[in-house]
Amino acid sequence: MIENSDEIKMIIAVRRDLKMTRGKEIAQSCHACLGAVLHEGSYQFDETKNELNHIPVDKKTIKWLESGCAKICVKINSEQELYDLQKKADAAGINCCLIVDAGRTMFHGIETPTCIALGPASSAELDPITGMLQLY
Repeated sequence: MIENSDEIKMIIAVRRDLKMTRGKEIAQSCHACLGAVLHEGSYQFDETKNELNHIPVDKKTIKWLESGCAKICVKINSEQELYDLQKKADAAGINCCLIVDAGRTMFHGIETPTCIALGPASSAELDPITGMLQLY
């Protein structure tokens, strides 16, 4: 597949060294994706429907939502790699959400960083940071 540098996508990097169950990896990835999307926006309460609505204000997030919400999962092998990705994303001005598991079901009560979502952002922005990582 030839990638368009204007394509908007999200990269989710999951720590493989933790030996999480597949379900745990999926749940943690969902937390990261949702956290990244909800971080970029505002909220408005609709009194007629009695509901809280999320309003994305970032144009990249809106384009991402309208174009199919592309998500690419990649492997990382350490906590340090997770923090390195966060540092690179922050330096590049890319939205990210790092997830730290509370340790209630795994990790024996120890809070443990598990994954990070970067974006939504363009391929041109994300590829220099995550392009060398192995697909999950």
